Amino acid sequence: MSEFEEDTQDIFINTEQNFGNSGGDQVNKFRLNFNQEPFESGDEAILRIALTQFNMDKNMYDVNSTNNTFRICSSAIVASGTNLQAVAGDKFVSIPAADYVSPDILSDTLAQTIKDYLNEVITVGSVTFEMSAGNTAAGVSTGLIDVCQQFGIDSTGAGTLDGRQTPSSILGGNFTTIYNKIQRRKYSIYFTLLDGAGNAATNFEAFNLVIQCLNIPPGQERITLSGIDATDNQQFNDSYALLGGVRIEEFQANPSALPDAERRQSFSIQKDTTGTNNHFVVTTAYPMAQGANTLPYIYLRCEAAENQSSRSIEDAARSHDHEIIPSRILAKIPRTINARQSISYTLENVGGLPFFTNITANYVNHLIFSITDHRGRVIQPVSVNDLPPSAVQRISSGVAIADVINPNFAAQAGTQNTVGNLYCDFAFKISKHRRKVQSNILQSTQPAIITNNRMEFSGVIPNSVYQH
Repeated sequence: MSEFEEDTQDIFINTEQNFGNSGGDQVNKFRLNFNQEPFESGDEAILRIALTQFNMDKNMYDVNSTNNTFRICSSAIVASGTNLQAVAGDKFVSIPAADYVSPDILSDTLAQTIKDYLNEVITVGSVTFEMSAGNTAAGVSTGLIDVCQQFGIDSTGAGTLDGRQTPSSILGGNFTTIYNKIQRRKYSIYFTLLDGAGNAATNFEAFNLVIQCLNIPPGQERITLSGIDATDNQQFNDSYALLGGVRIEEFQANPSALPDAERRQSFSIQKDTTGTNNHFVVTTAYPMAQGANTLPYIYLRCEAAENQSSRSIEDAARSHDHEIIPSRILAKIPRTINARQSISYTLENVGGLPFFTNITANYVNHLIFSITDHRGRVIQPVSVNDLPPSAVQRISSGVAIADVINPNFAAQAGTQNTVGNLYCDFAFKISKHRRKVQSNILQSTQPAIITNNRMEFSGVIPNSVYQH
């Protein structure tokens, strides 16, 4: 309960409209102006902002530009005829932004993304892959062991664990031991390189492949690949957390030219010499993110805006103590799933959970809010050129994009976080609380100044002191 009950005010905000016209958008840096009803406090009190409710639908993708990009580097293969040939490559590649319902589908997409890069740099030859570590010494395929999609589920409802049905050793039929039913969420991808005639690429030993999940802050170093400056999200990306890779925090200019022991790799890349010498295996270092996302929470940040009105009034009364406390995070809001399996970021703080921030400024008429991820990055909107799979299939088959998507719409649609459905609504309370602080007033008397015959309480010594 506030000690100044009459000064407490509950405020509701919906950022759906008009907030994009004030220098920000519906989720990033939107402003709230109290106009003629500012909040004020003296030295005896502080202002407190406490979040009471928050809701934002998850209208963005789990896999997006903050966690889907990694670097691939490879050396050239120089040969003749139909032998495997490739140019050198060094670029950022990205898994398509989307929601992936399981790590299995995400790992298969990772394999396809690597394959697409390899077929891009290979000028003669081709690449295939399968989701496994290859055959055993006896020639038995390991293709059914790693993926949990092969699990047989006991549909009788017996043997449930925490509401989940346990795999049955009878149904499924692909496994003979319980051990083979273990799902570690670590994956192997078995790549096969073929020459231009479809034969085993026996000269692939020179094909030095490096995969790096870079996590280098732009303020620390600005990276350039193949003469192109990396974007903030490319060089400071959470793909290592999403895909189970090693985080690379130091840049190597040309890692494919380095000895194998000196290359920084996010995944294990091992050439398979047990077969026809045209295979290599990529294995994730750690388990993939089980939820196939890296955003279990979003963060609502708040700061007091400094403008001419607040600064002038503040400085006129006193010239101290008008900075917000260092932390700008007002609340950490969890990802929730309701009974209909709808996902949102929701917080019901009515019970008084301790999500608040104190403002030590004595006059507040302007607040700035923003919603970020755990690294302070803004929430990524879905781009206009994101198309449904059926539209992508039609366009890839040769149908003109203008026959599928209206050109006027594509050109004028804007972005999801300004005119679309990426917005939030929340309620917060501003209250005044007493604090122990002394006013900015000199409490003690000035030292006495001796003149000829009397005491002067003055900051200036009279000339008579120096008279003889």
